[in-house]
Amino acid sequence: KLQFLYFIGAQKEMSSKVATVLLLLLWGSGCEGHTFSLKVSGDKRRVMDLGVFGFGGKGVLQLEVKSLSLDDKDAEKTEKQIGFTLDRVNTALLARQEKNYGKGEGAKNGRCFVDDEQVVPKDAIEGWRHTFPVQGMLRVESPVKRVFPKREIVVPGLYALFFYNCKKFNNGTADGTSITPVPVNFEVTVTELNILPSGKKSYLSHGKRFLPEMYGCFTMTFIVVLGLWARALVHNTRNVTKIHHLMTTLVVFKILSLFCEMMKEYWKRQIGHITAWNYFFYVFLTLKGIMLFTVILLLGTGWSVLKPFLSEKDKRIIAAILPLQILIHTAIAVIEESSEGAASYTHWRDMLLISDVVCCCVVLLPIIWSIKNISETRGKATDGKEEATLNRLRQFRTFYAIVVVFIYFTRIVVPFIETALPFRKTWMAPFLAESASLAFYFFAGWKFGPQSPVPKSSGDERGRDIEEVPLTQADQRNPSLQG
Repeated sequence: KLQFLYFIGAQKEMSSKVATVLLLLLWGSGCEGHTFSLKVSGDKRRVMDLGVFGFGGKGVLQLEVKSLSLDDKDAEKTEKQIGFTLDRVNTALLARQEKNYGKGEGAKNGRCFVDDEQVVPKDAIEGWRHTFPVQGMLRVESPVKRVFPKREIVVPGLYALFFYNCKKFNNGTADGTSITPVPVNFEVTVTELNILPSGKKSYLSHGKRFLPEMYGCFTMTFIVVLGLWARALVHNTRNVTKIHHLMTTLVVFKILSLFCEMMKEYWKRQIGHITAWNYFFYVFLTLKGIMLFTVILLLGTGWSVLKPFLSEKDKRIIAAILPLQILIHTAIAVIEESSEGAASYTHWRDMLLISDVVCCCVVLLPIIWSIKNISETRGKATDGKEEATLNRLRQFRTFYAIVVVFIYFTRIVVPFIETALPFRKTWMAPFLAESASLAFYFFAGWKFGPQSPVPKSSGDERGRDIEEVPLTQADQRNPSLQG
């Protein structure tokens, strides 16, 4: 009995500890909200872009720097400047251009980033630049930690945080060349926040402070869409096919990803920390992305709507795209949660976005093949099937155009708009992306729902209409392709 009671007590204690850990993960850890931390080692960049943040007129910035050192001890004794600077910029795009100028033309002209009037003129409005020099930390023998006093940001705007290293900078030589800065090592923790009129802290950028409410509205909207879709399926059970159930699953994953994103942004606004909602969000975002590509691919091939089988070409594309999408979404999740100042951040982020666009273009191939097959079938169709074939051709051409517009808008236009928006309007980029997704889901459900305007024929006739003959001789030898 004693052993049994001891076992029960141990299990209860274990359950209590697990519950405590889960609560800490869900609600965050600690009350101080650090926006991000960055550790660099042996970095030779003249200028590092540590990201942008919108301050609404009553903001606070605090830096904590530790373990600052240079690989060249002689360079530590020079008076060349090294440190951090917070510059007011109009857009995130201009912040990147400012960094590229400091690394390129500014360096060729022998100007230190913090002294270059092309970056911030000397007659700029007071409060447009805040500097945090760290030269004094290098004069200490052992590594020290320095916490800069909290800096109040009273001029509203979008601010870009940079690290600059002018050690061993030549100030212009006769041949116009410049010496590469000595490698630097340091760790920095940055806290950026806004003080709301109510006195509460918000760790979201000023233009994104209402993102949780926006994602909550979209979550409710998609729940309504799911209800309408389920009602259509129940009222038309005879016309429901497998693709309709996959489309239902897609909407469910979309709702879950939106809900997790709402919670992620809410707790980021409250405490500034990464919580378990971040991981839940990326899990459901990956599942939603896989299901979205699957639905587009299967709709493009006409599977379950026009034909009951997949060709070998369709299977090869699906087998190539879906694992690649898992890899891309996982890598994007890792990159998005890393600090912008990391040396490989921009390179990997851009490469992953380009890979995502390439995958989006590949999923268009089945739609193009379906349009081509239907066009060939149309010329050989009998009078009774001419109208049905023409309707199918119009349906797939429209679907192709909508998919192209959706991909171009969400993968190319929206990211560009996000970098060009003023700091008060940065919420518009995610709003446009979610609005485009809502419109695309609605169109797909309307065109390929159980009440599709395209006349449906029997399973045998679908295969005949779309492929011109039921099965080729090669296909007849492969039982896996026969219905």
